[in-house]
Amino acid sequence: MDSPEGCGGSPWKRSFGLLLWGMGPKRRQKLKLTKLSTEVEHFIASEEGFAKTFFCFKISCMDPQQVNYNYCKGLTTTPLPPNTRVLVTGANGYVAQRLIPELVERGYYVRCMVQNKYVPFVLKHPRIELVYADCLNKDELEPALQDIEIAYYLIHSMKAKKSQFAEKDKTLAQNFVNVAEKCAVKKIIYLGGLGETDSRLSSHLKSRKEVGEILSNSSITVICLRAAIIIGTGSISYELLKSMVLNNRWIPFLKDFNNLCQSIAIRDVIKYLVGVMETPDLETREYHIGGKDVLAYKDMILRMASILDKKVKLFDVFWFPLPVSVSCKIYAFWLHFFVSVPVNIISLLLDSLKCDVVCHNHDIVKIIPFEPLGFDSAVKFAVEREKKSQVFSHWAEVPPDKMKDLMPLCEYESAKFFVEEHSIEISASPSQVFKLVIQIGGEQGWSQGNNLWRIRGSIDRLFGGVGLQRGRRDPAHLRVGDSLDFWRVEKLEPDKELLLRAELISPGLSWLQFQLEPVSNQSTKLTLKAHFIPKPFWGQLYWFFMSKFHTYIFTGMLAHFHQEASRVN
Repeated sequence: MDSPEGCGGSPWKRSFGLLLWGMGPKRRQKLKLTKLSTEVEHFIASEEGFAKTFFCFKISCMDPQQVNYNYCKGLTTTPLPPNTRVLVTGANGYVAQRLIPELVERGYYVRCMVQNKYVPFVLKHPRIELVYADCLNKDELEPALQDIEIAYYLIHSMKAKKSQFAEKDKTLAQNFVNVAEKCAVKKIIYLGGLGETDSRLSSHLKSRKEVGEILSNSSITVICLRAAIIIGTGSISYELLKSMVLNNRWIPFLKDFNNLCQSIAIRDVIKYLVGVMETPDLETREYHIGGKDVLAYKDMILRMASILDKKVKLFDVFWFPLPVSVSCKIYAFWLHFFVSVPVNIISLLLDSLKCDVVCHNHDIVKIIPFEPLGFDSAVKFAVEREKKSQVFSHWAEVPPDKMKDLMPLCEYESAKFFVEEHSIEISASPSQVFKLVIQIGGEQGWSQGNNLWRIRGSIDRLFGGVGLQRGRRDPAHLRVGDSLDFWRVEKLEPDKELLLRAELISPGLSWLQFQLEPVSNQSTKLTLKAHFIPKPFWGQLYWFFMSKFHTYIFTGMLAHFHQEASRVN
C-alpha cells in the first residue's frame, strides 16, 4: 500500500513519530506503560507498518487495509484463491469488525451482512459489499447468501430479553442454515462459547451450544469454534473487568463465581477464524480455542488490577441468603452504575460464571499451530493500544435495541419540534474550532456543568440506560457511528457540522447539533442547537424542566470554545 504524504521513509519510525507528534506533549507523556511484558514488546516491534496504517486511519477511516491489526501475520495456512466470496454476518459487531480487514488483506471478496440500515458501516473497499438482511426473514437472506462459498455466523441476541433471546437465536440459526443449503454454501464457521452441558450451565452458554448444534445438523461443513471470554480493546469482557477495577476499591464477590476460565486474546480468535477457513478437507466438528492461562475469575480481577496499577480488595458475600440467580441480578444492577455494559448483558455474563469454561480438547493446535497469548499479555497489549489511541472497533458501536431503528434527524417531519439555539463568533478558522468541538465528552467532559451531566447520566443508569460510562472510542477523533457518552455521532462534516443523537431514556427524541459557518478568513460563527421531539404531556414537561438548565450549559460550552480558541491562537 502506498504511503500518504508525510508517511514515507522508515514505516515504523517516521509514522510512529508523526502519530506521537500529532497527539501533543501531554498525550505523548501518557503513552508510558511501565509493565510491558517481553511478549507484548515482541508483538509491537514485529508488526511493522501498524503505526503507519493507523496514522493513515486518522486521515481516512474507511479503508480496512489502513486499520488492519495484522493479526494473521505468521499464520501458516495458505489463502484460498483471490476473490473467494466470503459472507460475514453481524458485520457491525466487535469480532466481525476485527475479522473483515484481515479477510480483505488476504485477498477475499467480503460480503458484509448487517441488519439495520441506520447503523453506519464504516469499512469501504472495492472487495467489500454491504447487504442488509434479517435472519428472521428468509427472503432477505437469499440474496445475501447467493454465490457465497464460505459464511461466518457471528450472530447472537444477547440484547434481547432473557426470556426471548434463546428461542430467537434458534430461529435465526435455523433460517440461516436452511437458506445456506439452498444457496450451496460450502462451509459455515461459527464462533460459540465454552462450557459443558450440566445443571450449572447458563442460559446464555446453553443457547450458544444449541445454535452450534442447529448449524451442524445440515449438509454443509460447519466448523464450530468455542471460546471463553475474549480479551481485547473494546470487547465487552475486557471493558467489564477494566471498569470494575478502575471504579472500585472494594469488590464484593460471590463464591459461586470463582470458577475456572481460559480467556483468549482477540488476535488469537481472528487467527483461528481465518485459519479454519483456509484449512482444506475439514469435516463438521467443534474445536475449543483458548489462551495459555487457565485462571479463577478472582485471580483474573487481581491480575487486571495489578496491570492497571490499582489496589483492590475482594470480599466474599457467601452469607447473602439469596439464590445465585437473584444474587446475579442484584450484582449486575450494582455493576451497571459504573460500567458501560447494559444491565441485561451483565446479568447474562455473570450467570455464565457459575461453571468452568476451559478447553477440553486441543485438536485445533494440530491444524493451526501457534502459541496463543496468556491473560497478562493480552491485557497489557490492549492497554498499550488504548494508550496510543489505536482502538478501531468497540462493542458500544452497536446502538441499544430501542435506538437502533431510529431515523436520522433529517428524515423527521414533525411539527412538534422544540429547538433551542445559541451562537457565538470565534476569532479562529472553522478547522481550528472544529478540532475543539470534536474533543467533547469522555474523560474530557462537556466544558460546562459537568456535575449536571453526571447527574443526568446517573438518572439514566438508574432507569437502565447507557449513562455516561461508555465514554468515547478515541480521545481526539470522532467518526459517524461512534458512541459519545449517552450520545451517538449521527452526522459529521469536517469543519462544518457535528450532529449527536441522544440514546438516554427520556420522554422524547433528542439531538445536539454544532454548526460552523466561516465569517471571514480567521473568524467562525459557532451555533449550538438542541432539537427535541416530545411525547405527549411528559415530553413537554421534560423539555420545560430541562430548558432551565440548557441556557446555562450551552452558553457556557460556547464560551469555553471561544476561550480555548483564543488560547490556542
